[in-house]
Amino acid sequence: MLPVLNLGPFAIYTPGLIMLLGGWLLLQAIERAARRRQLDGERLALTVFVALLAGVVGARLGYALAAWPSYLADPWALLSRDLQAFSLPAGVVTAVGLGGWLLWRRGWPLWPTLDALAPGLALAALTYALAQLASGDGYGLPADLPWAIQLWGESRHPTQLYAAFTALIALIVWRARYRQPQPAGAAFLTTTAILAAGTLIGEGFAATGWLLPGNVRLSQVVALTILVIIIRIWSEIFPQHQPS
Repeated sequence: MLPVLNLGPFAIYTPGLIMLLGGWLLLQAIERAARRRQLDGERLALTVFVALLAGVVGARLGYALAAWPSYLADPWALLSRDLQAFSLPAGVVTAVGLGGWLLWRRGWPLWPTLDALAPGLALAALTYALAQLASGDGYGLPADLPWAIQLWGESRHPTQLYAAFTALIALIVWRARYRQPQPAGAAFLTTTAILAAGTLIGEGFAATGWLLPGNVRLSQVVALTILVIIIRIWSEIFPQHQPS
């Protein structure tokens, strides 16, 4: 955990720096992937940038609505840099909702556009995992394992690293198939399936997040739902191209 990086007289908020660098990298990756698919890379990257900004605002407002008495007493807390003061579900819904509306309004082709977004999706997951590792958020259950990390006074599952490893696998698979002929939508579905599978497994070792009856986390339910949807799409839309 390294929430603050001290460079001489300067103190840099490490999770914020990671998010900024990750955001820049994912925009570059999306722009290049779009150009390879004969899409307007600059316009797509700009649309994603706007959606990301809206997602940040939506995540903060979503958290503020859930804890509105505290923010009424201290409105300046809305500018806090604390990652725990953001609602990830609200941010994702805002970003996907606005971004999807903008793309639909401008008539972008569905599957080629989603394929161009695939590397950005994996990089976003990697960035968020590393930012959580730096801040100490999203920590795992206590564990007595050789790869456990010391966090909040206990040895714990490095769930942030599990998520980062999953995102790296998604990036590696995407890059390995980048120049191979694939049906439109395959890159996006494969990337999403890997991230969902990693979430389904990794969240079983998490100590944070919404817990449902049966000790099942909401994130696992969402991940399993996404996997089922992807399998259905593969079987109905791409029956001649079953995932390997």
